[in-house]
Amino acid sequence: MKKIYSSIRGMSDFDPTKSLAFGEVIEKAKNVLKVFNYKEIILPILEEKDLFIKSVGETTDIVERQMFKIEGKDIVLRPEGTAQVIRYYLQNSLHKSSNFHKFFYTGPMFRGERPQKGRLRQFHHIGAEAIGSNSYYLDAEMIVLALKILDEVGVSKKELKINTLGCDGDKIRFSQYLKESLSSKKSRLCDDCQKRLDRNPLRVLDCKSQQCRKEVIALNLEKEHICGDCQDKFQNLLVLLGDLGIKFTYSPYMVRGLDYYTDTVFEISSDKLGSQDAIGAGGRYNNLIKYLGGPDIPAIGFALGLERIFLTLAEKKLEEKLDVFVATTSQELLGLGINILGQLREEGLSCDLDYCAKSLKGQMRSAQKKGSRIVVILGEEEVANNTLLLKDMDKSIQKTIKKEDLTLEINKIIKA
Repeated sequence: MKKIYSSIRGMSDFDPTKSLAFGEVIEKAKNVLKVFNYKEIILPILEEKDLFIKSVGETTDIVERQMFKIEGKDIVLRPEGTAQVIRYYLQNSLHKSSNFHKFFYTGPMFRGERPQKGRLRQFHHIGAEAIGSNSYYLDAEMIVLALKILDEVGVSKKELKINTLGCDGDKIRFSQYLKESLSSKKSRLCDDCQKRLDRNPLRVLDCKSQQCRKEVIALNLEKEHICGDCQDKFQNLLVLLGDLGIKFTYSPYMVRGLDYYTDTVFEISSDKLGSQDAIGAGGRYNNLIKYLGGPDIPAIGFALGLERIFLTLAEKKLEEKLDVFVATTSQELLGLGINILGQLREEGLSCDLDYCAKSLKGQMRSAQKKGSRIVVILGEEEVANNTLLLKDMDKSIQKTIKKEDLTLEINKIIKA
């Protein structure tokens, strides 16, 4: 028996309906991003491995076990977009042309994870980055922008969680506090977190193990480790979000899974996603540009997961739509039908016909399945009289028209 190949686990095919939904979500997101004056950049899928080691963090799950490496080379499939944007920014010395930039990108990302609901090996991000300002007003804009995109694509129920990690000094103090506080409980932590406690204590807060979560929550974390300036900024941000009518939950245990984050971090979640409940997330990475060899320039960004958005919209199914289906009563008339298709396509109308020699009844069923608004029927009588039969599928009304009036009559129905 011949082998039937299947897609690799964690990699998804997009059927025509899902592709339609994908395109619609991307289009709506891009419209919002352009209203907020973010400029699109298209980035390559392959990058140097060290770019992510230096930016995301050597002890993060992404670097330690999730990157797809090209055999024999220090090149990987990109696991996330922020480091790429900063590489692009520095490579092109954009800080010399302007002190402030706004970018957005879309495209596939890759991580070698154990596939499950909401977690794939290939997934798609819509990301936005703003580079050059440390203003909490910009933090608010980023959050408003992410929520606005989700509103526009139809994600109505969602929760915004927010926290501050403080500056570098705050993160160092916090890491030391975690190490000291959890050292006596080290044996109760999972194997990964026992290693993290020595190498990168903040990563313990990102662990999903119930036992590790229990030990972290018992610490009763608040903002004692955050310096006065960072506390003031965070408080101002929360007040501003309140003034803007943005509901949020303060989440002191949230650190996000990437080392480059400082200051504000946020996550947008949905109860429709199970354990992997984040639709999107982001935050400040004020030191990343400096870490990657550039000047000391602050920045903030976020990414939304397309596949997770689709999971929240599962009940909203998009159907295939076609403006016109051309049906013929015999195969001999197929050539004339194709000429009509060409005429309609020149007018920008989506249209098709049957290439499988179906009966007229079968062609009408095909038109219905394709969601065609109008069917043009071409028969021997119509050819003899230089006419066409036009059927409005929504109203189940049909009429005979002159062949030269076809485009005019179709536009009347579609634009009515």
